[in-house]
Amino acid sequence: MLRPLMTVLPLPPSIAPSGAAMDRPAPARSRRPRIVAAAAAVVTVLVGGGLAWAWRGPAPAVALTPQFAAVAQGEFRDELALRGRVEPMRSVQLDATESGRVEAVLARDGEVVEAGAPLYRLDSPEREQLLLQRAAEVAQQMANASAQRSAQATSLAQSRRELAQLASGVEQAQAEWQRQRALADAGFISPAALEQADRARRLATTLLSQAREDQRAEAEIRAQSLAEMDRAVLRLQGGLRLLERAQERLLQRAPIAGQISGFQLQVGASVRAGDRLGRIDDPDGGLRVVADIDEFYLSRLRPGLRADSERGPLELVQTLPQVQDGKVRALLRWRDPAAAAALRPGQALDLKLAFTAPRQAMSLPDGPGVQARLYVRQGDRLFRREVRLGGRAAGRVEVLAGLRPGDQVLISQPPSDADVLALP
Repeated sequence: MLRPLMTVLPLPPSIAPSGAAMDRPAPARSRRPRIVAAAAAVVTVLVGGGLAWAWRGPAPAVALTPQFAAVAQGEFRDELALRGRVEPMRSVQLDATESGRVEAVLARDGEVVEAGAPLYRLDSPEREQLLLQRAAEVAQQMANASAQRSAQATSLAQSRRELAQLASGVEQAQAEWQRQRALADAGFISPAALEQADRARRLATTLLSQAREDQRAEAEIRAQSLAEMDRAVLRLQGGLRLLERAQERLLQRAPIAGQISGFQLQVGASVRAGDRLGRIDDPDGGLRVVADIDEFYLSRLRPGLRADSERGPLELVQTLPQVQDGKVRALLRWRDPAAAAALRPGQALDLKLAFTAPRQAMSLPDGPGVQARLYVRQGDRLFRREVRLGGRAAGRVEVLAGLRPGDQVLISQPPSDADVLALP
């Protein structure tokens, strides 16, 4: 018999703990009075429980009514009901690029701004102090490079004078040697005097050659040192430009033209780099719908699926790969962009995403009893039958084989595993 009952029986009252373990030790007394008192309490509880049971009577029986549904022939729509959110196609997040305290707010939430319009200005004393320090370092390094160049110019001038003097000495020694050689050939001077003039000529030539090599090596070293100093100046100037650009970023400007959304910045608030301050939506970029779908349907989601809404048909364009909290995010776009002209970002929209085109099929309402083996009513009995089911959508199950239109099927939880059950 299909007659499940639920009977609620009263539980016997329990005896509350006495809490004697938390009391201080008392002087030993006779156990007989305590035994008598405990027995009297037990008798009182039993008598009271019996009277309460007799007064209340047995608990009422709650019958679980089986639920039936008829197999129907008609249009089966393999679709999924969704709740989407309207978002702009082109949107830029306003993230703080610098840290500081808000000195002025130059735009308001909901305002339409042009690209490059000032939004807010920060005050950062640390950034200003670092900028001044870096500017002083650049100036000091440039002064050092200038002093090095001045010293190099002085050294080059002195080297040229020394080379001129040494070259003059070589010419003089050469002329003296030629004069002494002519006199020696005429027999007016001794060979020793000619040798001395020759040594003086060779020494002057050697000193000139060594001076030229020394000055060339010194010039290379000075040039290398100046090149290093120039590179250091360039690096410092690059760092200074970065700090200047960072100082300019204290005045945040709109990256694109559009409407400001979620911008609640207040004067005096502290802002850190990376803080999300709002966003700018481009009204001319169009709108889209973002819907979170259970990951169970992930394998069936593909671009091009049609979705119907009160604002016209949409098309699934992208499914984001990330799965979060058992949900996957899908992006849909109107086939006719003019259909979304009256909508606003953030507005909710009901959708019906169709996995396949509607088709004629047998179906019945979904329920815990609708399985591959289910119960079919025949007269006052239920018979278990093997069936072949198809897709489940919108609270209905497609029947492929094993049933006929009009069959009464038990869609609630079956009462037992018997093949045949008698109805009450």
